[in-house]
Amino acid sequence: MKRISYILCIALLMAACQKESKSSKLMEDYQALNDRVAGQLNEVNDPQVADSIIDAFVHEAMALQQAEPGSEASYAILEDIYYLLDLSQKEQAFAVLDMDSLTAHGLDKYHSAFLAEQATMVGEPYTDFTAYTNDGEAVALSSLVGQKDYLLIDFWASWCGPCRRSMPELKALVAKFGDKLAIVGISVDEDAEAWQKAVADLGLTWTQLRDTNDEGSKKYGITSIPHTVLISRDGTILAHNPEHEQIEQLLQ
Repeated sequence: MKRISYILCIALLMAACQKESKSSKLMEDYQALNDRVAGQLNEVNDPQVADSIIDAFVHEAMALQQAEPGSEASYAILEDIYYLLDLSQKEQAFAVLDMDSLTAHGLDKYHSAFLAEQATMVGEPYTDFTAYTNDGEAVALSSLVGQKDYLLIDFWASWCGPCRRSMPELKALVAKFGDKLAIVGISVDEDAEAWQKAVADLGLTWTQLRDTNDEGSKKYGITSIPHTVLISRDGTILAHNPEHEQIEQLLQ
């Protein structure tokens, strides 16, 4: 699994193409890059080829974002590509910006998410948060960690197509490794009824909670879903968005 889905990448790139035009040569270059890559993606059906195109796009976009440190273009480009960046790229992107100007450019929420990602990166101890059952009962993540050898947190929503499509694989993991692996679904749905209908329609049997105040999403820097976090019995974060094959190898 790449850090963002192929479909979402197309949506982000097309949205970037529609941004208000800017006068700087740097933004003109970025607009041209968007147009070129969006066209390439529209002609591709192979996800692996699409991933390669997206990786190349990120590399070129980062070069443009770094070209004029602190310029208006530098802020604007980062806003467009943030969801495609890994943690080290985000650190590099923020390093050239004036931290006091993030709020004025609408990037303060992205910086907060970046800091949360740093605090919950692989190798760090998990960060506790509280989510809620359908009856409104508060459940702390700490009450679930350590019950089995591994806990997989699945941030999802009823309206998220990729989330729904991932459920059969999660079911397969539970069926095969239920003695070692526990899963907790953390829904970011605003509509509780839609959430519960999806749980029933999809036949989800593991613990399901709702992140009603976005506490979990904020503490883990979740900016796109589906997003999974694998935690060991001792509370160490082992992986973000691990491939299902990776989880199977670990559990076997």
